[in-house]
Amino acid sequence: MKSFKQFIEESVNISGDFNGTLIVNSSENEQENEVEEIGEQYFADVVWMGSIYRMKLEQKKSLRLPTNQELAEQLQGEYPGAIVQRIYPVEEKPTVKIADVKRYHPGKLEWV
Repeated sequence: MKSFKQFIEESVNISGDFNGTLIVNSSENEQENEVEEIGEQYFADVVWMGSIYRMKLEQKKSLRLPTNQELAEQLQGEYPGAIVQRIYPVEEKPTVKIADVKRYHPGKLEWV
């Protein structure tokens, strides 16, 4: 247990990023306390070996999603020749509730 004098003399570094990750490190145990960072999840549509795949991916700490080209370069090790078509961020709670969906059928001139 720390004495009051040790507690007062202790320095603490607090830092964070735009994703809401807060990192608190004491000068004594910076290397001992590693903060587990929550990664950002996203989906990507990838064409590989003539088929389309939807991949759920997670990156550790970043301020933005990768571009299609950057993600394609990262995937080349496991999926050589993969082409990234589109990247979709994952929303934890949907903001829109879909009540009804109808498709217009031009042959019948009505919504089906």
